[in-house]
Amino acid sequence: MMGGIMMIGYGFSHAGGPEVIDAIDLPTPQPGPHEIQIKTSAIGLNNRDRMARQLGGSGLTVPGYDVAGTVSSIGSNVSRFKVGDRVVARTTSAYAEIVTAAADMSVLLPASITPEKGVAVITPGVTGYRMVELGNVKAGDTVIVKGASGGVGSAAIQLAVARGASVIGIASSRHEVAVERLGVEHFVAYDQGNPVTQLRQTADVVINAAMNGLGGDDDVAMTKDNGLIVSVSHTEPLLSRGIRFIHTRPLGGSEVGKALQLLIDLMAQNKLNVQVGYVLPFTREGFVKGHQLLDDPQHEGRIVIRVDR
Repeated sequence: MMGGIMMIGYGFSHAGGPEVIDAIDLPTPQPGPHEIQIKTSAIGLNNRDRMARQLGGSGLTVPGYDVAGTVSSIGSNVSRFKVGDRVVARTTSAYAEIVTAAADMSVLLPASITPEKGVAVITPGVTGYRMVELGNVKAGDTVIVKGASGGVGSAAIQLAVARGASVIGIASSRHEVAVERLGVEHFVAYDQGNPVTQLRQTADVVINAAMNGLGGDDDVAMTKDNGLIVSVSHTEPLLSRGIRFIHTRPLGGSEVGKALQLLIDLMAQNKLNVQVGYVLPFTREGFVKGHQLLDDPQHEGRIVIRVDR
């Protein structure tokens, strides 16, 4: 539901490069019965935003899913939050001064966590949580995480370690120190030889969070008999030895809230960290720069827009 007061947002009306993003006057959204209204403090940028921009759409699009801020209004059926609460939430049309979000996809943000850190964990953290859940990772399991230096891989490592698993991380050699800090017991650099040479039939669970889930045949080779592969890839590799394959799909509704609560709790206990690589201003230049970084596969760390008031 939209109100009569206008606010500033950012979006695009046709497909293109980062330069198609521009400022837009938008009506201020009002919360529905099961929603909260959030005055934005920070916005997390994700690859889905980049894909939406590249594909375009029918008419004006305001992208964005991840937001941190302060509750400014609550719906009639919301009792878990009050005006003034600091929150993080998964929503839509997040590139705006004010957004609404479902109450069951929002959680309180402790004072010990900055909005920039809180918003940065949402999409990669929820995806990593989903992959660890699908893998039914438990204490004593040996888990291999590919794409270990990325947002999703980093979250999956820390969540698996928190469950008592023994984790092996695979990433570029230049990320060895960073990945080891996440709690892996062993690091393998994919640019210094095929990891299968060292890790053949090693894992109870392989979590493939690498770009597009590449290397499915290697995943099979690294998995024990009757083991499990959980991957971002949509393509199932040729399976053998009783190995199963699951493609991870996004969570929705209250499952997002459950995942977010766990992530924020672990962050508050210093058991989960997220690397924020860039903090940019809430301006056209900030969003254009953010999308230029999204277009660069070599960028490191989460990209966050800070809303200064």
